[in-house]
Amino acid sequence: MKIILALSINIVLLALTFLFLNYASIAIVISVSLLVWFFYYLWKRQNQVMERIVQKISGQQIIMPAEHIVFRVVESSGYSQSSGMGYMALTEKCLYFELILLDLVITVPTPMLKGAEFVKRLKGVSPAKKMLRIMYTNQQGVDDSIAINVKDMARWREVISEVSERNV
Repeated sequence: MKIILALSINIVLLALTFLFLNYASIAIVISVSLLVWFFYYLWKRQNQVMERIVQKISGQQIIMPAEHIVFRVVESSGYSQSSGMGYMALTEKCLYFELILLDLVITVPTPMLKGAEFVKRLKGVSPAKKMLRIMYTNQQGVDDSIAINVKDMARWREVISEVSERNV
């Protein structure tokens, strides 16, 4: 089945290549149009995620407002993972995190936060710069963590550490 799919994709791409060799201007217009629509979709999706986070934290005492992050890894998810962009906010009640393109939402009640630290590697993920590892106890009662990159990692680490120490 995979071979048939790969062959059909290659045949379609080959046919499109020969078709658009004669019509290069059409190919360029279609490519630019698809690129513009992709970035428009991404922009709309970012706004939707940000609005959901703002609604989720409204009425709560906000410790750290919603901020754009780069998600790297969830420790309990194994070695095959996708990274992506998202938003995160911290209130007196919970740490709320949501990815923009993937359907990953993590809500951690503040009493379940265990701390934060800087790491260079977690579960096989080692980007060029350090990551902020946020440790918590998940819904199953198992210790877990996520690794992210955020603009002010030192401030996030300090605040999460303070909140976790208060809850001990």
